[in-house]
Amino acid sequence: MVLIALIGLVSGVGPLGCASMSATPGWVNGEIPPAFPKKEFVSALGTGESLAAAQIAAKGELSRVFSAQLKSEIELIEQENVVGDSAIQTSDLLSRTVIETDIELQGAEVPLHWRDPRSGEIWALAVLERNRECLRIRSEGRDLVTRLGSLTGEARSNPNPLLAIRAAVKAVDVGVTLDGLQARSRVLGSQCLGPRPVRTGQLRVEADEKLRRLSFIVKTEDVDPKSGKVSGSLPQLREQIASNLTRMGFQVGPTAGASVVPIEARLRLSRVERGTEWVEYRWEGSAEIGSPNPGDPAIIAAESEGAESHPEPSTARLRARRKGELDLSRKLDNRLKEFLAEGDEG
Repeated sequence: MVLIALIGLVSGVGPLGCASMSATPGWVNGEIPPAFPKKEFVSALGTGESLAAAQIAAKGELSRVFSAQLKSEIELIEQENVVGDSAIQTSDLLSRTVIETDIELQGAEVPLHWRDPRSGEIWALAVLERNRECLRIRSEGRDLVTRLGSLTGEARSNPNPLLAIRAAVKAVDVGVTLDGLQARSRVLGSQCLGPRPVRTGQLRVEADEKLRRLSFIVKTEDVDPKSGKVSGSLPQLREQIASNLTRMGFQVGPTAGASVVPIEARLRLSRVERGTEWVEYRWEGSAEIGSPNPGDPAIIAAESEGAESHPEPSTARLRARRKGELDLSRKLDNRLKEFLAEGDEG
């Protein structure tokens, strides 16, 4: 009888233990685990067929929730950055940087998981410690604030207007990055960043003013390849170069009180005999952006070459000229953008 009673007692413990192990944890139903209070952690749930899948899903959901709140904070910061009635978004240079809202949270962890005994589905809880993330933001922000101060000083004092504009544009980029960190700080509910020398809105205004105080004068020439003499102008090439400059935010043409930067672009077309019915024309193009200070060497140079062919000589020449103009203007545009981005640590 005693043996039977013991067997019955042991058999009764088994089901009780399984029931206890399979009981749904409160955090699966949305309760905040005591070990991860809301004031100290940001959390989110995820599910999957395996533990790895559930962990990935939980981290992804945490990033999604964080990003949704981040987007809202970024909109507020962008409103705060408007200086007067000036929301500078008109040029490629000043509107190219966008604060990232879809982010991967590097400090996210998945400390809890549970398997549903009925469905086999795995539940996981991802958490982000607010204080640890805040410290990371503070460290990153400290370096950026130092760099922002250096760029702002260069933008305001460099006597070369193109170098000053380059520093001003980079300062805007750094300011936008700091805005992103500030938005993340707000989502965490903390003031993680130290003071900064100037807001991004003011940086945009200052950069825009520098762009508008500089004017490019574009001169284009059609050069005879044999004599080297100028046989005419290239209005389409001038228009293409001017259009690229305007899109970047620069002024083109004489402007009162502006520093003048000369651009000279040349295209040479020569017929090449190949011994076939098709006529080939080769182009060689060069362009230089000079210094605002007369006598100084050119700041930027670009070159282009290639060929076009056609049975009709006039058509072959026209194609070569158009292709050469387009390619030269594109390469000059790329070189100017590369110059403005040179030395960019960000």
